[in-house]
Amino acid sequence: MLLQDQQVVIIGASSGMGLATAKAAAEAGAKVTLAARKQDRLERAALEIGQGSQAIVADIGDERAIKSLFAQVRSVDHLVTTAADLTFASIEQLSSDDAQRIVTSKILGPFYAVKHAAPRLSRTGSITFFSGFSAWKPIPKTALIAAVDGALAAFCRSLAVELAPIRVNVMAPGVVETPMWQGVPEEQRKAFLTTVSEQLPVGRIGSLADMANAALYLMQNSFITGTILHVDGGHQLV
Repeated sequence: MLLQDQQVVIIGASSGMGLATAKAAAEAGAKVTLAARKQDRLERAALEIGQGSQAIVADIGDERAIKSLFAQVRSVDHLVTTAADLTFASIEQLSSDDAQRIVTSKILGPFYAVKHAAPRLSRTGSITFFSGFSAWKPIPKTALIAAVDGALAAFCRSLAVELAPIRVNVMAPGVVETPMWQGVPEEQRKAFLTTVSEQLPVGRIGSLADMANAALYLMQNSFITGTILHVDGGHQLV
């Protein structure tokens, strides 16, 4: 078990892909630190995972909180960031506040995380950013999200050179049924997910397990760095 007793820090671990990745890492023998901004959800996640996991409240967009997080963790083998504060809206309707939250969570946040984690990261360790498919498969109401996802990929490639031999990669998930969809009316949500499933070459949308398994693959394969791993069911092809 390549992750046995290794320290994995996941920012955005209280739900969705972050929580699924935390569970998978713990099952693989890792010591998992979960970080997110909402204490109640974070504590529930830590109880759900068990196995000696620890929970630390930290908003990825708050540099002081991220600095404090890594002061408490000290030694890190693998860093994963899945946190995102996204608003899907047309350019005309996207407010400046919403735009700032998107940029802070997906660009400045990962920058803060790497800045304060890098001095503590094992030289054989890794960093994995969760991006999204919109940078490679443009769709309406995601223009700024696409921009930050593309920027995150560029950030990854530069860091893979700057921080070597620490490995740095990006995961670009496709359409996955996560708690994010709970805010969409059920009928509308089901119709959208069914339509996407029928379009994809694999015939289904992604699962949280698909994403977690891919994240663990990037952590464990020591010959992958500077790569954008598309886990999208072939969405770019259609």
